[in-house]
Amino acid sequence: MGAAEDAIREELIGAVLGELSLLRRDVKQLSELLEASGKQFKDDGELTLLRFTARYEQFLREFSGSTADVLAKATSFDEARDQLLGEISLRHYDEANGRSRELLRDVLREERPRAGRVGRTELVIWSVCTAIGTAMLVIGAVTVLHHFGI
Repeated sequence: MGAAEDAIREELIGAVLGELSLLRRDVKQLSELLEASGKQFKDDGELTLLRFTARYEQFLREFSGSTADVLAKATSFDEARDQLLGEISLRHYDEANGRSRELLRDVLREERPRAGRVGRTELVIWSVCTAIGTAMLVIGAVTVLHHFGI
């Protein structure tokens, strides 16, 4: 049985060596696939980075353009606001000026009739003062004439 055991042993060794050979071939294929996948991954990563960079630059260009548009619109809005405030101020000034002129006219209209008309109390006072003034002039004139002997 010694020869049969050696044959079985050799056959088992041959089978193990065959399996090792297949395993070595599979490992070699697997390492080639891993290497190809790593290279593909690296290439895909670089491509993704390039795409990201391109989109980032595009975003910056669009953002810069929209910012410039917003600033231009803000400037025109400021100009329109200033013009509107000026118009409103002029209207308020004109209205206030018109109102003050109208009030002045009303006051002058009220004063005109009052200035031309003398009230009863004023008329009595003027009459009394005139009578006293006339009496004083007459007494003064009589005294002067009497003094000069006329």
